[in-house]
Formats: sequence, structure tokens, C-alpha cells
Amino acid sequence: MKRPTGPLCDGCHSVNYIVQTHAVTEWNVGCEKCHGPGSAHAARPARSNIVNPARLDSVSANDACIQCHSQGQPLKNPIEGRYYDWPVGYEPGKDLKDYWRLEDHKPGETTFTHFADGTAHKNRMQGNDFVQSAMYTHGVTCFSCHDVHGTANNADLLKPANVMCLQCHGAGLANGPRAATLEAHTHHKSGSSGNECVACHMPAIQATIADVNVRAHTFRFITPAEGERLKIPSGCQGCHGDRGSAWATEQLRGWKNVSPWRVE
Repeated sequence: MKRPTGPLCDGCHSVNYIVQTHAVTEWNVGCEKCHGPGSAHAARPARSNIVNPARLDSVSANDACIQCHSQGQPLKNPIEGRYYDWPVGYEPGKDLKDYWRLEDHKPGETTFTHFADGTAHKNRMQGNDFVQSAMYTHGVTCFSCHDVHGTANNADLLKPANVMCLQCHGAGLANGPRAATLEAHTHHKSGSSGNECVACHMPAIQATIADVNVRAHTFRFITPAEGERLKIPSGCQGCHGDRGSAWATEQLRGWKNVSPWRVE
């Protein structure tokens, strides 16, 4: 089978796509997509001749993922007379900002790529969200939670979602939540979908391929009122959409551990 090539997808779904000739070193996401050129390492394995994102600083490490998991455009476009949709010329270990700029967003406007609050709503935009988050600011990396080589867990998480989150955010820990138990924080029973961290902090925002949903990666809780006002999916409405945002807002007002100033 001869695969068609193009400027929108192939730079991420291949290794070393050459824009002038459409040639690739390897189709699909091979080792060199995340580890950089590997011929010297294959001939003589050593730490010094391969990039391991785990040994890079957090910004450079995240760049290895953000190169494909973001919407933006090369700093130079068009290239060879064509517009490309990935950071042409970038390799892991290099500085992504020298090749790529993330899609701009004007607060308050809903666009093709963003909701009005700046949350991304298209496929492969986890990076656009993540760089806005407190997690990113504090040095968390994509592979702090995900294993790119694959796991049996949803989204290739290292551990099931709540187990993953509660390693850093358990009750009584410095990072919160500020409640004696997880159930006291979520106001939902143990084992229920409402007691899942991702239900509120990573709502499903966009169906992409078949029934696969991309989740928000800002980790910010979007209140029902804000969701209604800005037409953004909120965590509450993800489960209680039949009740309406006014009902959900009243429920939050009754939660003593939730600031009344942050409900609207």
C-alpha cells in the first residue's frame, strides 16, 4: 500500500518527514520521534548519543510531547511554498519555541480551536491547555502521568486516574484537596463517577475519533455558571446535564468547603 502524504498530519505521524521530498525515515510514531536521531545510539548505545526526555528539564521534556499534541504553526510559514501544521525542523532536545508558536487565543472569544475561557476544544491540543496549568508551572511533565510506550490504563496513564491524581493531591497533603477525605471534597460517594478527580478537573471537551473524548488539561474547575455563560463544558454538567446549570450552582452553594465567591 502506498500512503498519501500531506502538510497536515504526516510530520507527527512519521519520523523525520522531509518536506521537500515527502520521504520519511519511518512511518508512525517511532522511537526517534521522542528520542531524536538514533543511528549513533543503535551502533554504540550510550547515554551521551541519545535524547532521553526524562533527563531533560521539564520545559524541554514537555516539548517532546507538545511538538505534536498542540495546535499552532511553524515560525516560518509557508515552507517550500506550502503551509505546514507541525514544527518543521524540530527534534527532541532542541528548543521548540525556535520552531513553533502555539495557536493564539483572545480571552472571551470562542474560536475554531478554543472556548472563550482559553480551554482548547480540538483534537491533539493537550499541550495548549497544559502550558496554562499550575502543574506545568511547577515542573510536572506529561510522562509524570502518562507512559508513551503504553499501559493497560485509560489514556496510557501510569496508574488508574484517581490513584494517579491522589499521589500528589490526597487529603491532608500540601497540594490539597483541603478536606479530611476525598468524599468530603467531592461530595460524591466513593466509587461513583462524581468522585473521580477527572470528572471535575478534566471534563471531556471534544469527541474526536469515534467515541474517543479529549479531556481538558488545564485542570481548572469550571463552574456550572461559567459553563453556561461561556458555553464551555463543565464538570457538573458532564454528569448532571439534565438538571441544568442553575440547579448545579445551588448545589455548590450548599457545600461548606466551597467559597461562595468562586461559585459564579
